[in-house]
Amino acid sequence: MPIGKSSRIVIEVEDVALKRNLYAVLATEGRSLKDWFSSAVSEYLSVHPPRRAARVAEQSAEYQARTKKGRS
Repeated sequence: MPIGKSSRIVIEVEDVALKRNLYAVLATEGRSLKDWFSSAVSEYLSVHPPRRAARVAEQSAEYQARTKKGRS
């Protein structure tokens, strides 16, 4: 899956019941999916620093830039 430059993250959930259950629980807590996701990501990254992931993203951007140059 490509990493775009926008602020959007798109995830396709194949288990519709899982999606429905998540939204139901979040509604009872008065939270949005965006709020929950941001909190979960922050917690995850506090335990797993993104050193390698950042480099992979940089390499992907460099590759995409080179590829686009070759097509022009």
